[in-house]
Amino acid sequence: MKMRRENPDELSFGYFFPTGQTDHIWSEEAAQATPPLNKRVFCDMAQAAEATGFDTLFIADTWSGHQRAAERGGHQSPKYHAPMLAMGLFAVTENIGVITTFHTTHHKPAHIARMGATLDAFSEGRWGWNVVTGFGDPEARLFGQDIMVEHDERYAMAGEFVEIVKRLWTEDEPIEVDGKYYRLRGRIKAPRPMQKPHPLLVSAGASPAGIEFAAQHCDMLVVAGNSVEKVLETETRAQGIATSVGREEPLGLSPFAIAIVRENEGEAEEEYERLCRSLNYDATMELTADILGDIKSIEALFEGKTREEAAQEWGSGRGILKFLGTADQVAEQLIDMKRRTATSNILINFPLWSPREVLDFRAVLDRLHDAGVWSPPEDRNYSW
Repeated sequence: MKMRRENPDELSFGYFFPTGQTDHIWSEEAAQATPPLNKRVFCDMAQAAEATGFDTLFIADTWSGHQRAAERGGHQSPKYHAPMLAMGLFAVTENIGVITTFHTTHHKPAHIARMGATLDAFSEGRWGWNVVTGFGDPEARLFGQDIMVEHDERYAMAGEFVEIVKRLWTEDEPIEVDGKYYRLRGRIKAPRPMQKPHPLLVSAGASPAGIEFAAQHCDMLVVAGNSVEKVLETETRAQGIATSVGREEPLGLSPFAIAIVRENEGEAEEEYERLCRSLNYDATMELTADILGDIKSIEALFEGKTREEAAQEWGSGRGILKFLGTADQVAEQLIDMKRRTATSNILINFPLWSPREVLDFRAVLDRLHDAGVWSPPEDRNYSW
């Protein structure tokens, strides 16, 4: 069973699992160079991440398939349903955790409580929940609504939702709920989650409402920002909000990042620039229009820019951290991040993903181990 972090001086690492030919650099070259998504590739990637020393796989997910240009180019498509994919990955791994996305707005609490309990029990305590409220009118229409629930109200609904799920996980007697958004009577069938008091809960909202939700209900906040200074800004805001809501334990911070590691100096930077030159502009505009229209944390990153400028920057990953260089250089960049921020986990995305690309990241982790910033999961009894 996954234990919670004991050493605040160390970093853990999550691998942003591929749910499309490309992730966060919507490059035609990357789409053509990465493996087709199928059972064998998914299993190989999960096993490679576990062998490398990653603590977790993070599976993002969305519902609506209205982004047709992106779908044709393999950008964020196909997206296998995260919790169902996780069951297959648990079957071919032994220790690595898997964090899956579940949307609160489109489910009932009993749905998530039972599915999450099954995932955690089946994996012997290796499951985490990325709590997402959902966004976009196309997604709302897929579930029979004309428009999506307003942003801050979605987080209010999610707060009530998560508290009900926790009760269904932990209370043995039937519960009764007459809330503002949800009503229910009863209890779910066994099994219950193995993790105590509950599985790891993660959120990625960086708006005031999103951070307050994470501070009240979650264990970790995924942070978007393209520099250490941007991460520090979010960290400061998150700490202030956590204090205001009476949170006592630290809220874990997990910056999202792109990593390219190459043997010779300058090669990784050249690789990144080359990928950016082959962006699929139609797919980039389509996906960024969705994101900037509905995710306030991303919108704030590109304040003052036109939609076209924002699309180019977001489509090339310029809105998030980049660790580019040799293994020594990337290790130094990560050590600097740890020294200057309260980062507890780094969520790594490989633009040119493959089992070999993931395995090659072990050279970075070995250098972090020498610096006392990371230790292999097999040498410790905690992960999250």
